Amino acid sequence: MNKEKDVRICPVCEREVERSEMNFTKDCHGIPFRLVCWECYLKLMEKGYDGEYYDESDEQIEDDY
Repeated sequence: MNKEKDVRICPVCEREVERSEMNFTKDCHGIPFRLVCWECYLKLMEKGYDGEYYDESDEQIEDDY
């Protein structure tokens, strides 16, 4: 049987990569953030998380929310 490959585009390096060769980065609280290739994953996770550090005070979008 010929199994179809699940190919995606890495949002960082924009290369086509099989899904099995990708992993989700995590934000500073360990929440899955974005799906990237292993090469980009290692670069992005060097500091322990992907993106910027945030806490509860950053999560309020509007003053009257």
